[in-house]
Amino acid sequence: MRARWLVAVLTVVSLAITALGAAQPETGRAEAGTGQKTAAGKGSARISAGESVRAAESGLLALDFNPRTAEVAVTDLSSGTVWSSNPVDKAGDGIAKGIKKQDLNAQLLLDYVDPLNKPFQLNNFIGSIQEKAFTWKRIEGGVEVLFEFPKAGFAIPVEYRIKDDAFTATIVANRIEQRDKFRLVNIYLMPFFGAGSIRDEGYLFVPDGSGALIRFNNNKSIYRSYNERVYGGDQAIDRSERSGVTEAVRLPVFGLKRNDRAFLAVIHQGAYQAGIIAEGSRKSNQYNAVSSYLNMTEFESNILMPGSLNEKTVVRASQSVAGNRPFEVRYYFLNGEKADYAGMAERYREYLMEEQGVTPVAAKAADRIPLMMEFLGGVKKRDTFLGIPYGTVESLTTFNDLRTVADRLIEAGMTNLGIRYRGWMKGGMKDKVPASLDAESNLGGDKAFRSLIEDMRVKEVAFYPEIDPVSLYKNGNGFIRFFDAARNISRAPALKYEFLISNGTKNKQVKPWYLLKPESVKEALEQFSSSAEKQGLERVALQSIGSMVYSDFRRNMLSKNETGQLWEEGLETTASRIEGISFDQPNAYTFPSAENLTGVPLYSSRFDNQDEAVPFYSIAVSGLIPAYGEPINLMGDTRAYMLKLIETGTLPAYRFIARDSSLLIGTDFDGLYSGDFNLWFEDVADQYKKLNEALAPVLGKAITDHEKLGEGVYRTTFSGGKSVVVNYTGETATLGNEQIGPYGYRVR
Repeated sequence: MRARWLVAVLTVVSLAITALGAAQPETGRAEAGTGQKTAAGKGSARISAGESVRAAESGLLALDFNPRTAEVAVTDLSSGTVWSSNPVDKAGDGIAKGIKKQDLNAQLLLDYVDPLNKPFQLNNFIGSIQEKAFTWKRIEGGVEVLFEFPKAGFAIPVEYRIKDDAFTATIVANRIEQRDKFRLVNIYLMPFFGAGSIRDEGYLFVPDGSGALIRFNNNKSIYRSYNERVYGGDQAIDRSERSGVTEAVRLPVFGLKRNDRAFLAVIHQGAYQAGIIAEGSRKSNQYNAVSSYLNMTEFESNILMPGSLNEKTVVRASQSVAGNRPFEVRYYFLNGEKADYAGMAERYREYLMEEQGVTPVAAKAADRIPLMMEFLGGVKKRDTFLGIPYGTVESLTTFNDLRTVADRLIEAGMTNLGIRYRGWMKGGMKDKVPASLDAESNLGGDKAFRSLIEDMRVKEVAFYPEIDPVSLYKNGNGFIRFFDAARNISRAPALKYEFLISNGTKNKQVKPWYLLKPESVKEALEQFSSSAEKQGLERVALQSIGSMVYSDFRRNMLSKNETGQLWEEGLETTASRIEGISFDQPNAYTFPSAENLTGVPLYSSRFDNQDEAVPFYSIAVSGLIPAYGEPINLMGDTRAYMLKLIETGTLPAYRFIARDSSLLIGTDFDGLYSGDFNLWFEDVADQYKKLNEALAPVLGKAITDHEKLGEGVYRTTFSGGKSVVVNYTGETATLGNEQIGPYGYRVR
């Protein structure tokens, strides 16, 4: 009896101590050898090797943390699936050797350089965990881990949290320390999260152009791993040549499908300085993995004394900066039928609405799909008078021409019409930074331009005069190169060139231009939007700012993250003053401000390590923002491209001049083949009729599914139940009891 009483007392005391310990905020230093963690406050706890603690739990997810190895695991409570930061069977990997074997234990991989720019690599398992140099503590919704790298002199804090259906991993960038001579270049965050092994089936999703899949175990280990920067490389860096024409990464997302489970990852903060890397099995190890990284240092190659016997290439590095934002990646988990790239895109569309405030743009009630026509107005040209050369503005499409064009299109039944108008400003294309509505006199002048705006409003044509607030071609309107040009790493003004498609070298026949420093871009936007608001301009098309981001490598460097913040502020101000904004080749940060998108990507780069392009971008924006493709008249195979528009629910667009294309000779646009509107008019009317028949039934509908039915045959399903099947092959495709002819489609 006494023994039972004593056991009962000890049990009560034990429970009380446990409850007291649980009430204390836990912090501690991990002991890599013993697995011991010392708790703050009263008492301490010993955690055996391999044991994890429950760091947080929501109704949908649970987060566990291992204080010995710093590994994290997220349990999807709806399916019971566990997603781990590191492969659970990594010890049995027979492919990985040396440092690659040790990388499998890491949550961070580091690229860094010494003062001579000699590169080094390190992982947090060797540099921090084995050195017993990391500490952790509980925070709201999860844990924070501070990884110290005593030999390299780095300190990098990482937070893991769960909230609702999202798991977030965050590098707290403003608390990164670089204490020694070394400089951080890239920090790879959770490179093996959820990785699939050689025994799994599935694929990696990367946002290359329209989107692309890298299938598990595709035996393409001889090719370069996918490694691309979000929103493209830093445009302020001087490059002597362009390596190849590829699609850009316009969405800060990536994903992985493993058997019947999947995740979508969204770079919620810090995307402007992010990169995405994907690698299949048998390259470095037995795993298929995709992840992201924070870039902190840029490099630039400069040629000294070119053409001489002493010609020399010097590589310069920028400052190492993390920007002014955390690097935060959010993971969303998908199960069952939604565990594929279409489900990922649908979840990203929800994210855009819930987290970015993107509201669906209401489709215009009409039995005609929207059509976007882009016209070039005035272009600079060299001419002579009595043998004396001088510069003039050649009129390619005047204000009166544009009226005539609009009337002709409307009369032919293309009533749901939008027109982008480029080169309407004083000086034509490639002139001063836009700051007002001053119009080119050779096209009609200010009064005629204001009349054109009103005429388009009466005709119910969505009229988008186009401006470029990023490129500095000529001093004026308060902006001059000396004060307002961004700087490259050499501290020279950031000069931009056109590149030849044939060999990727600079086109010396086209005059280069400069990039405005980011603060000046914001100032130009504010000046123009204020002037536009006062004069009643309802819409505008923005070039460059929606498709590129860059640093300003001045003495106090402005990082890409800081540039991105200025872009967002400038676009928000513009959207508050102008009713509708159209963006060309748009990155994701434009979506909250966009009335429509043009030049959206419909293909991937077709890199050797990729297996298939998918319409992730189109699925994500469908039912949300009207999206137009590249100009049909500039496509090599218009038949295949029109099928692609139908497959992806993308609207048609064209680029023309209203006058004879011979006027382009001797200008920077003499490569605009198939640019004569009058010669193309009948084709436009015919193509529009065909596309309208296919797309009108699904206009404004969100894509809910997309699948490959066979080689060259795809089906797209829209909300409301309508579906489209396209056949890109030269053979008849049989689908149930129906047949789809060569290069045909079916809507039902």
